[in-house]
Amino acid sequence: MNKNPETPQSVDKWADRIRTVSSTSDPQAARKLAGDIYRAAQDELDAERARAEFEREE
Repeated sequence: MNKNPETPQSVDKWADRIRTVSSTSDPQAARKLAGDIYRAAQDELDAERARAEFEREE
């Protein structure tokens, strides 16, 4: 499995957002962050599946 070269930057971006949310008492901010993380992870999985399917077809 190939690693996405953008992963370290993405991790830093998510870490910054987690620090921001953890310092606030707004539960909606935490819920939005969780949803954003879920969607980003799902998009990454979808892209990886598409690459794998493309490689199988070649």
